[in-house]
Amino acid sequence: MAAQPTVIITQQPLAGSVVPMELREWNTGILGCCTDISVCIQGYFCLHSLMCSVSSRLGENCCAAHVALPAVRTKLRLTHGIRGSVCDDWCCSQCCMMCVVCQMERELRFIGK
Repeated sequence: MAAQPTVIITQQPLAGSVVPMELREWNTGILGCCTDISVCIQGYFCLHSLMCSVSSRLGENCCAAHVALPAVRTKLRLTHGIRGSVCDDWCCSQCCMMCVVCQMERELRFIGK
């Protein structure tokens, strides 16, 4: 029977060692409704349906965007390497919910999701 080689670990592997993603900006700004009029119209007339669609495409319950829009926006941002902060997500969501939902819809269309 052959002897097993001895392995000596000189440095502990880091937990969750992941190659950091290059952060980018949002494809459109929060007030970029004119870049896609169809999303703007859908957001204005059918906001709750659009919120449900965005939440579902991010793997969340349909009601998630109604209850925790900042968290859904944060998930989209972190999942797709978009620059920002939880504070930005919260402030934007509180100031103009319709604009935030429309921005998220445009972003999902941009990334093909």
